[in-house]
Amino acid sequence: MIQKGVEFSLKNPVPLTRYRMAKKARMPRRIISAISNRSLLLIIAPVLLIALIFIAMAYHLTPPDSLIMTTGFEGGGYANYGERYRQILAREKINLKILYSSGSVENLRRFNDKSFRVDAGFVQDGTSSPSENKDLVSLGAIGYSPLWVFYQSQETFDDLSKLKGKRIAIGPQGSGVRKFAIDLLRVGNAADPPTLLLDIPSAAANKALLEGTVDAVMIFGSEDNALVKELLYARKIKLMSFKQAEAYTRLFPALSHVILPEGILDISKRTPPQDIHLLSATTSLIVHKDLHPALKYLLLDAAVEIHSNAGWVNKRGEFPSPKDLDFPSSKYAKRFYKSGHPFLLDYVPYWIAVWFDRMIIILVPVVFVLIPLMRGIPWLYSWRNRRKFYRWYGELKNLESEVVERPDSERMVEYRGRLDQIEAAINKIRVPLTLFGEVYKLKEHVDSVRGKLARLNYQAKEGPP
Repeated sequence: MIQKGVEFSLKNPVPLTRYRMAKKARMPRRIISAISNRSLLLIIAPVLLIALIFIAMAYHLTPPDSLIMTTGFEGGGYANYGERYRQILAREKINLKILYSSGSVENLRRFNDKSFRVDAGFVQDGTSSPSENKDLVSLGAIGYSPLWVFYQSQETFDDLSKLKGKRIAIGPQGSGVRKFAIDLLRVGNAADPPTLLLDIPSAAANKALLEGTVDAVMIFGSEDNALVKELLYARKIKLMSFKQAEAYTRLFPALSHVILPEGILDISKRTPPQDIHLLSATTSLIVHKDLHPALKYLLLDAAVEIHSNAGWVNKRGEFPSPKDLDFPSSKYAKRFYKSGHPFLLDYVPYWIAVWFDRMIIILVPVVFVLIPLMRGIPWLYSWRNRRKFYRWYGELKNLESEVVERPDSERMVEYRGRLDQIEAAINKIRVPLTLFGEVYKLKEHVDSVRGKLARLNYQAKEGPP
């Protein structure tokens, strides 16, 4: 008589299937519990090693406590920016050393000089060749640097072509303004004699213009530039408004058309009395690609504090911005402009916050790798033990086939000897208790072959009926 439970299982295969699935699901737990400490270590050690490698990748070294920034000429807008960066980074105990320079071109030269250490600096778009600066990245555009063309004349000039035959101070060697000035004057057909181009530093050029020993001065600078302010408010000095500003931006994509609004200098006096159209380069904050991420985040935070306000030619929030100009954006800058700095920066020292932030980025994919690996440990452990039987199953199968094909009585002793060797090897196999059933099953197969061998031996002795 069939028991009710068995009858129910036979007639209802679904509950029986569930029972088997539940039983199968409990097997990994039994297997894990049966794993010896040594075996478990051998399996988990590679997984832990992989995790440690990823952690080591996230944690290079403690970030340095000093930076070197190349800015611009002393007293200029870039030098003023550098001083503000120095004050902000000092809050985090970072010592920022400022190096004055003649401008953007010299800053780039310092970046590319392996014997000259520079970590960060200001570079104008259009003054560099990206192919020559592959180890440099941008932390974003920080603002416009308008080209101011000041001149002394009874006439009003609205284009560089009007400066033909004049004495023009175009900035010293290594300055960004000199590079742009020569190219712009050539387009305006005003670069060749009798025009006299003078490589005079900005401060000396201002003095010469005020004294009348030069006719025009070309200078890059923001509203923070003291030399720009000096000429803006000077009597008898005029500022050129580019009537063809848009045309110049088509010819020189690195330049933008910006407007100095009417009254921006003095609303009550309507200074300037009308909008002035200017050409402007865009300045980026450039760093070495391998600069520690923590320092990049500090520079980005400082950039927001310094450059996000409205200026004479830009609106509030227009800068800093993740514009890809002459240099590719740093991956940390992209993340910063998308989601801000690591939130832990508000609560813990910056290097700890950045370390945790990088750990999260790296460990998320690691977890997705480790979870399948951990789930595969029971299967791996079971396969590692079961493979000990596979060789002897093969030997046993080969012996059985040979006995059936060649049941010679004179070879029975050899067959029994080989079978004894197989059995002796099986007895030496070490497996956990959960797999002892496999051992006994293999021994049953050995006994089955031994019985077949005995029957064939008996038939060989008795002869045919």
